[in-house]
Amino acid sequence: MVKRNYIKKICMLGDGAVGKTSLIRRFVFDEFKDDYIMTIGTKVTKKPLKFIADDGTDIVLTLMIHDILGQAKFESLHKSYYAGSKGGLIVVDLTRKETLDRVEWWYDGFTDIAGKVPMTIVGNKNDLEDEHQMTLQEVQEVAETFGARFYLASAKSGENVERIFNNIGRRVCE
Repeated sequence: MVKRNYIKKICMLGDGAVGKTSLIRRFVFDEFKDDYIMTIGTKVTKKPLKFIADDGTDIVLTLMIHDILGQAKFESLHKSYYAGSKGGLIVVDLTRKETLDRVEWWYDGFTDIAGKVPMTIVGNKNDLEDEHQMTLQEVQEVAETFGARFYLASAKSGENVERIFNNIGRRVCE
């Protein structure tokens, strides 16, 4: 059987406090902490994934996940972190409508540097259903505008977290 090894960089994008770091922590370490610590610059976390490609090839992918600081005032730094990215996840906080409104800003800034790469919109904090300020349809429409996949997720419960990262991993290897 043919085996291929890849190392691929993806970026986690989105406003501050949407849950980017928490999603990564849930995916890589299977843990959740309620504390909020602002990411300064970018933090890189890696996780190996194994899967079988559609053509039967064994794939071993080391996913290099770049957690990008979410404060817009650091826009000049953002662009330096995007270079070489093979995919992106834009995270919105379902309890804060303004984070969905800023998807276009994140998408445009990222794709200006990274180019046309696989993108996913993640509606995080799905466990806080009573506090949602947007509907599933609104998130879906924004994702479709950019030709991106979309998922609802919860870093707290783990809902769809593995699925999101496995999906983007497969797509960056295609």
